[in-house]
Amino acid sequence: MSTINTSMGRYCLKAKNKGDRIKGSIAINDEGGTQLTMQDFEEHYLDDVINNVIFPVTGGNRHITLELREQMVKAGFEQPH
Repeated sequence: MSTINTSMGRYCLKAKNKGDRIKGSIAINDEGGTQLTMQDFEEHYLDDVINNVIFPVTGGNRHITLELREQMVKAGFEQPH
């Protein structure tokens, strides 16, 4: 089972691979680290988490989205082929 708990800039991503689903949350924090908003998610695939959750939450920031995807891959999350 893959897990991730990472922060990048104002974004904090927590997720676990629960068999056929990836469940987790992404939060946006202010400069002091106080949580401003949080969104829970449950998706089937890594690319769904990236496209449906992370990309929109980051306001379409491609750099942060790709970096968070890379961190998820390093943590063991895989996209089936």
